[in-house]
Amino acid sequence: MIIISKFLNKTEKVEYYFAIMPDNMERPFIFGAQSAVPKLPSIAQWGASSRFGLDSLDTIEGKLWKDWRFSLEMLGASWVIPIIEESVIKDDVSHAVNEIISKS
Repeated sequence: MIIISKFLNKTEKVEYYFAIMPDNMERPFIFGAQSAVPKLPSIAQWGASSRFGLDSLDTIEGKLWKDWRFSLEMLGASWVIPIIEESVIKDDVSHAVNEIISKS
């Protein structure tokens, strides 16, 4: 997994991220969140993520990630949006993965 962008919400004590799993071209994109409270014992720490591909952009699981464009903007990765949109038109997920990784 390659982390492309992170955002730490200090109020909620949560770190949100956008990542790519280049070895899974069916669902290479990941939106995730994990606890950011260093004093928590490991058993109390948590994390969650949603994986998606070009064919499932509008059906991403998790209420926070429903709007993938807004999610990328929140994570400081709005530059990824036109790459994904171009890849949807081309129907070429490998183009998106390679472009995003090369520009990160």
